[in-house]
Amino acid sequence: MSENLKLNYHEVDFIVPVHRFNIQFSYVTKQGLSFIREFVLRLVQLAPMKPSQIAIYIGLNKAEMNEAISDLMDKGDLRFNKQGQVELTPQSEGYFDGLGKPPRTSSIQETGATLSFELCSFNCIGNKRSSGGWKQGIELKVDNQKLSRTVELAKSVFQKEFYQYLDKDFLKGVRTEDSDRPSIYTMGSVSKLTKDSLRLTCKFYVDPDGRAIEREDFDELDHSTEVHELITRTLGQNRKASNVSNIAQAMKSIGDYWTKDVLNDNSVDLSSFTRRFAESLVDDKKPLVFVGSIYAKNNWEHVSNKLKNVLDKFNKSKDNTVRDLKWIVPSDSFWGKTSRITSCLEELEGCQLTKGENPQRVFQPSIHFPLSDVSDRRALGKWKHDFSGSTGINYGLLEGFMGGSVEVLFMENEFVVVCYHISRPDSLSVTMPVGFISTDAQVIRKVSELADEYISNTASFNTPNDLGLLKNL
Repeated sequence: MSENLKLNYHEVDFIVPVHRFNIQFSYVTKQGLSFIREFVLRLVQLAPMKPSQIAIYIGLNKAEMNEAISDLMDKGDLRFNKQGQVELTPQSEGYFDGLGKPPRTSSIQETGATLSFELCSFNCIGNKRSSGGWKQGIELKVDNQKLSRTVELAKSVFQKEFYQYLDKDFLKGVRTEDSDRPSIYTMGSVSKLTKDSLRLTCKFYVDPDGRAIEREDFDELDHSTEVHELITRTLGQNRKASNVSNIAQAMKSIGDYWTKDVLNDNSVDLSSFTRRFAESLVDDKKPLVFVGSIYAKNNWEHVSNKLKNVLDKFNKSKDNTVRDLKWIVPSDSFWGKTSRITSCLEELEGCQLTKGENPQRVFQPSIHFPLSDVSDRRALGKWKHDFSGSTGINYGLLEGFMGGSVEVLFMENEFVVVCYHISRPDSLSVTMPVGFISTDAQVIRKVSELADEYISNTASFNTPNDLGLLKNL
């Protein structure tokens, strides 16, 4: 097996704050001279000459020659030596890079640029507005001392990385002449304009034996070290204790004897998973085992196919019974922390009705988000903010369903998706989602009964597990 083989087991978006600055500066650039001025200097560079000799070479009359010589002397580019010959001054000698090379003078230009910098490592991310948004991701908290010095840091980094920004075409207002590279002359004002966000998608992998692989650098950033350090600290703050025994109990309650076959002492055995996955593709009666979140692109394709099958069956059948589709969210701080889930919810809402002039409802979706209780305003506010696009189907549920580590999505008599969110803080940076999709009637019935029973129960007197629509809480 290839040493480079690896398995992507989770994907999390980290959101870095960004400040946008207007930066004013002046720069020095080289430029060519006028025709007469250039050729007079090139002749004199070869050897000092009398004005009459220069006039003969260039074809000027006496009056024109006197005007040209006077102009160059006024500019400090020529002078007379003791022999009455015209020669270069130290100033004009600096115009030449070598004998026979055209002379070029320095020119100071003033301009400005509007650039965005992420505030963790202070990488410049260009002159376009960043539109990553603040929803469905884990925000990286930047040190307050650094936040108070952003203008100073922007000025310092800009001077240090000037040529890099020039090469990336971030500095549209800077003119260059041929192969000459301009240089900063003075820094002007640096002012903060807006606060934006940068979304960095971090993929987590394990090797064939299930051991975690070091995270990769981000293509969007030139320097990722400080960002990774902050991510590591943030992951530590969100990590929870091992729940392996809880997962084992959940599998027993469901009657799941197949998912555990792909697990080993580290996490997932890639060989076993590949074999089990291939078997289920050949025999659709077997549960389809998957690794990664339900909403991960490859996994959601299987869910999407199940939804399309339900819609096709509805269109061909005379049975217009509207089914319930329920999605119970786990108590996992890494769940839903990617913009990827937005498209899944849009598809879920989009296919609940048939197409045509008189659309009919095929199923009624509901998503049940975990809350410690109705007074948990922080968690409630976060769910409302992150999933404001699906307010009509968002419900609150007292956390604790199967220990809070199991996610289920099911439609009665059609299909069920079960995902275990395994926490192994000793070996994995984030939880590892592992689960299965099944159309087996017995499995669907067992999971739906467990879920419905929990939703309809009460935690204590006068405290139902089902807290109702989030927007009403």
